[in-house]
Amino acid sequence: MPTRTCGKGRIGILLWGLAAVAVRIDLARGDEIPPAPSVARTASAPAPSVEQLAERLRKMEETNRKLAEQLERNTREHDEQMRQLLGRYAELEKRVSEGPRREGPASEPAVETAVEPLPTRDGGGEPDLGSPIPDYYSFDPEPAVSDPHFRLSNINAPPKRPLQVNFGPGFQLQTDDEEFRLQMHVLEQVEGRAWSNSPQAPPADGFFFPRQRIFFNGRITKPIEYVFSVNRGLNSLDLLDAFLNLNLDNRFQVRFGRFMTPLTYDQFAIRPMWLPTPERSLFTTNLGLNRQIGLMGWGYLLDNRLDYAAGIFNGSRNSFHSLNNGKDFIAYINARPFQNSESLWFLKYLNVGSSIDYGNQDQAPVPRSLRIGAVSPDAALPSVASLPYLTLNPDVIERGDRLLASVHGAYFFRGLSLLGEWQYGYNSYATPTHRSTPVPISGYYVTTAYFLTGEHVESRTMLRPRRPLFPTGPGQVRGLGAWEAVTRISRLGVGQDVFTAGFANPSLWSSSAVTTEIGMNWYWNEHFKMYIFWLHGAFGDPVLVRPGDFQKSADMLWLRCQLWF
Repeated sequence: MPTRTCGKGRIGILLWGLAAVAVRIDLARGDEIPPAPSVARTASAPAPSVEQLAERLRKMEETNRKLAEQLERNTREHDEQMRQLLGRYAELEKRVSEGPRREGPASEPAVETAVEPLPTRDGGGEPDLGSPIPDYYSFDPEPAVSDPHFRLSNINAPPKRPLQVNFGPGFQLQTDDEEFRLQMHVLEQVEGRAWSNSPQAPPADGFFFPRQRIFFNGRITKPIEYVFSVNRGLNSLDLLDAFLNLNLDNRFQVRFGRFMTPLTYDQFAIRPMWLPTPERSLFTTNLGLNRQIGLMGWGYLLDNRLDYAAGIFNGSRNSFHSLNNGKDFIAYINARPFQNSESLWFLKYLNVGSSIDYGNQDQAPVPRSLRIGAVSPDAALPSVASLPYLTLNPDVIERGDRLLASVHGAYFFRGLSLLGEWQYGYNSYATPTHRSTPVPISGYYVTTAYFLTGEHVESRTMLRPRRPLFPTGPGQVRGLGAWEAVTRISRLGVGQDVFTAGFANPSLWSSSAVTTEIGMNWYWNEHFKMYIFWLHGAFGDPVLVRPGDFQKSADMLWLRCQLWF
């Protein structure tokens, strides 16, 4: 290699130079150059004269001069070769980073940039830059090395952007211009339930995880928003939300994917971690459509005094895919008519509205049992955490038209939350021996909640106590947290057609149930909350709670701890 040759030449010339210097020093002193110790001097060999030594020294100096000139030429050539190689490497790196096309002025067409042949391995034809085999595992669209035979797209990759990292809301990563954002949230609920008259079947005393959820949400440029979440509930670990939201204008947005349907106020307008009670009303937990895959338009009108949503959905309750060809139309509207009124300022946070769902079904009924203490609709039989009061016969299917609707009102004033809703409609059921029959449904709930510690609310959302038990920021004064007293009465009933048409056994079940809940919410800070509740359920007729045992009511002590960030 050239590098090694130059190294050996430099060492040889250095030795010759040292020898010449030694000779010059000896001549200057007038000393004779001693003979080599390995050569014996004979009497017949005369000693070299001064002229002969001078001639030898002249020849050595001439040889040293030629070697020095050769070394200088080799060094210059080596430095020039290195400079050229470094220059070509820098040019190649620049072309890879800028892309294969260089955009000219707007009035001129793009000019194709020529790529020079690269150094080859061992003089062969293949570039010495690695293999052109595609990478099927990487999410990076820009390969680590560039091969002129496998060129990049003519669209330049965006520059790398620095990130801001902070906590609140959730863990958040965001670019400086706020165009790109990723947030992570966690909802964790742990609870204990103690039923009266235990043991019963299926409800049982115990500790449960009603919700364990991780949320990822953000945006890829400001108009394109996304949400993805997973949930571990009472029965399964599965996908929860997965949707995209196109937000070009706050007045009209488009959401597509799996998300909460806009039916009933306590389901669509209030997220579960901000409910005043542990769970939603009897109608919503049993017959609400919950999450479905669909396409929905929604937004805010009239200076944000009107919220609306309308869309087409698969129709199957709490579903991941369509169970029949029919689709449901669901619409929701909510207004705050006095939001900007100065004379009626005390009605600023009054909400009134309605929602409706209509579609045609042909599928297994979901849920098959109506329950108290339930979390959400589920295709399975009741879990051990809830008590059924009406179970459909095994051969019943949901077939025919379905109409579900509600009219709601919500009022918030200082520490008061007052919520109420009337829900109604019908489900159509059938059996192999009985044609499709509509079964009417009706229900209602009234909830009252009031903060005893002076906190004010404008809607049901995250609350920061005035004096948190565990402060989360500077300037907060430690106290006993926020205390909220809550009461609710909720009812759900179905028509007697469910028995007369042979869809359920009237000797085992009741067509109606009423629950009364009284409790207290204790907010340690804005992230941690405790529910302390007593639930009383009353049935229209005695229901089967264990083999051979019927009862007309049930009571439960309900304790729940909730963490949200």
